Amino acid sequence: MVTSILSSSSSDTAASLAAASQAIAEGKVKAAQAAAELSSIGDSVAELQAKQKKLDEQSTAQAKINVQTLEKQVNKSAYATTSSATDIGNLVADSTRLNVYSALKKGDKGDVYRFTTQGTGSITLGTVSDPGLRVQVMTRYGGILADSKEGTGKSNESYKALQKGDLKLDNGEYFIKVTHDGTTSLDSKGKPIEDKNYAIQLSKGLYKTDYDTIAKQATAASSTPQLSSAQLELQNMLQTQSYTPTGQSGTQKLLGMFGG
Repeated sequence: MVTSILSSSSSDTAASLAAASQAIAEGKVKAAQAAAELSSIGDSVAELQAKQKKLDEQSTAQAKINVQTLEKQVNKSAYATTSSATDIGNLVADSTRLNVYSALKKGDKGDVYRFTTQGTGSITLGTVSDPGLRVQVMTRYGGILADSKEGTGKSNESYKALQKGDLKLDNGEYFIKVTHDGTTSLDSKGKPIEDKNYAIQLSKGLYKTDYDTIAKQATAASSTPQLSSAQLELQNMLQTQSYTPTGQSGTQKLLGMFGG
């Protein structure tokens, strides 16, 4: 009987020690996980603080620059292709900023804009629009680099990075395509919004010149399909030369367009 009691007591003690050891091990794992989470949070906070500091410094530097605003008005092409795209200018780091103001009418296939960049660098894209539009950044041959539509995978992630100024583009030629996203949006009176206003802004750091493009509806003369490379180059050159000074900045137009 005594032997049985001692054996039972030893078993209980061993079980208690095993449970205690397991609890200690689980506690260490949880502590390590908590430390890793805290470290990750700390890194995120530090990253946000660094970005905010950079934005504050950029804002302070930008405020000291006397910005010149140039404007041109053009008629868009009815063809939503890169070969008939409306040129909006050359994006140069710490020099230019590009702004587009237009509207997509019911039944329009879409609007396509062409811009170039000098040197590899981070680009920031800002948009203000009525609901129901899709914005894509493409190569000349239609490759999608960034897409505002949710659920498009990497291209949507790139679009979100582009909005934050975290996407780098190489030196070269790019296109922005604006289309209806297939959804039905209602105005304050419950009626479908058929004609959608929008504004797009591209920047690359600071800027000394705002280039504003007012893109009006297509006409027969502005809708010549499949321009040759020589015709396209001439058209782009003439459009660039048509900029005239204006007293309102791109940001003021961007906000004023929608009553901001």
